[in-house]
Amino acid sequence: MDQINQLLQISDLQIGQFLLMQDHLYKKIPENERLKLIQQAIECGRRAAGMIPASDLQDYCWQEKIEVEFFEEALKSDNFRYVLAEFQLPKHIRINQNLVDQSASFVAEQKFLQGQQVTEILLAHELYHYLENKHQLFTIQKQLNYQTGPFKRSAHLHGLSEIAAMTFAQESLGLTFSPVLLNVLLLQPVAPDYSYAMAKQLLAID
Repeated sequence: MDQINQLLQISDLQIGQFLLMQDHLYKKIPENERLKLIQQAIECGRRAAGMIPASDLQDYCWQEKIEVEFFEEALKSDNFRYVLAEFQLPKHIRINQNLVDQSASFVAEQKFLQGQQVTEILLAHELYHYLENKHQLFTIQKQLNYQTGPFKRSAHLHGLSEIAAMTFAQESLGLTFSPVLLNVLLLQPVAPDYSYAMAKQLLAID
């Protein structure tokens, strides 16, 4: 898959821009503030990677009494919706076993993974969301002030949480690639058109 080789060349800032663009409040963010917010989220993820005393993420989950559930769901390429993994307050992480299983052969062909377990990467990503809530990190704060008509509002940008979670997983596991690539890899066998479109969107980021 030529796209994979191209995706491996994308910078952290480009990936951050892609993830922030997925936020429904993206257009409310002043253009001159976007880069700074992305950089702050990346740094937040890096700092959080130093918070875990256990060398093994599974050990940390056990110590913190975080429940890790592997769930199954019927996957269809038509009208496709998916959840790779998710964190649910207060201490519950869910990982989609179907997507992991159905993409296993394709994922095994990707040399850049260097034997890294997909479930471990997904776990690390969701573990960040536990940490940001436990420690009230930057990414859980309200970072955006904007106005709707006569009303002034403040909001939390979910896209920043995703940027930090990707960075956290990458730093914690010593990955040479961004975990965002899993979105492309795991979906390719189930919904190839969706996977291709996502890769194309990532590659279009300046």
